[in-house]
Amino acid sequence: MNYRAISRKELEVMGAFRSPWLRPAFDRVDREAFVPDRFWGDGTDDAGRHLVLDKAEDEDSWRRAVWNTHSSLITQMDDGISPEHGPFKGDFSSSISALDIAFEKLNQLEVDSDHKVLHIGTASGYDSALLCEGVGSGNLTTIEFDPVLASWGAKNLEDAGYSPTAICGDGLEGWVPTAPYDRVISTAAVRSIPRQWIEQSAEGAVILTPFNTLYGRGGLLKLRVQQGVAAGRFVGGACYMWVRSHRPKNQINPADEKRKNASPIDPEEVLGQGWEINFTMGLYLPDVSFAHRGEGESKQAQLWDEAGTSVAIVNYDEWWRDGAVTRYGSRNLWAELVRAYSAWRNAGQPHYTHYGLTCDRSGQHLWLDEPSNVIGGP
Repeated sequence: MNYRAISRKELEVMGAFRSPWLRPAFDRVDREAFVPDRFWGDGTDDAGRHLVLDKAEDEDSWRRAVWNTHSSLITQMDDGISPEHGPFKGDFSSSISALDIAFEKLNQLEVDSDHKVLHIGTASGYDSALLCEGVGSGNLTTIEFDPVLASWGAKNLEDAGYSPTAICGDGLEGWVPTAPYDRVISTAAVRSIPRQWIEQSAEGAVILTPFNTLYGRGGLLKLRVQQGVAAGRFVGGACYMWVRSHRPKNQINPADEKRKNASPIDPEEVLGQGWEINFTMGLYLPDVSFAHRGEGESKQAQLWDEAGTSVAIVNYDEWWRDGAVTRYGSRNLWAELVRAYSAWRNAGQPHYTHYGLTCDRSGQHLWLDEPSNVIGGP
């Protein structure tokens, strides 16, 4: 079966080729040349380990996964474990992006053939190869932090006939020798915009990056650079792995003293709304994380701040009773979250694409609908 042709038809229907250069780029870049013979797919075993798809054992399943429009291919876990290890349960640390989001990002980037592009996160080199088709190898600088991945991606690009400037280094620092850039695109999620990206951007440049908060992941942020200030809004969803230095630390060491009180609202109303609302709440509370634990009558939510000094534990069962909320430290994190949720409700429950960021030398400023309507946040 021609899975590549099927994928092309799906992408066509989805509007993935809105930018005219993307259709020929898809046709010219053989995705299979950038995919290892073994990678972790969607399947797991009874122990929760991700199963490996092996080209040598089942080439049809391997190829079907490679061209699956909606699935990413996991190529590394725990910053160094490769699929050669076999079934494994760990944290994803590198992947080849699903075709749907890869092409949506390239559409949002608004690339012209003469643009100079900085690409953060080379990995396999597939996205870099597509960009080479759009702007030419001479206009692309691609950076990969992991030395093993950097070597692999550079070799894949060379073998496929592409010759961008390929750097092993910290993408958050950009790359001065080939600056300024008309476009900056990241394939890893940040929670703050590096000042170097802005300083190395040409006037009018676009910066496009997945953007996570500690509370919720998944925004795609598009900024325009004008006179040293980058401003723009979230233009869609993009659930990507963290840039390594931006990962949550999740260190919890609150003060021993605890306080108890009732909740003013059903936790399910605030915490059971799905990723879009979670992401929006994270914009209001950029240094707060949360997780669920337990089930049924023992179901709880735990919130903690990045410093690890304040914690709130909220019981779902009989949440209105005294003692349903237990908090440690100086901050009342549950009250902060309830206030953020109320602010969102009072604003008309705006979709996360109504929010944006302005990044200037004083920091990052969250706004709703217009840059002048600053509401706090990261």
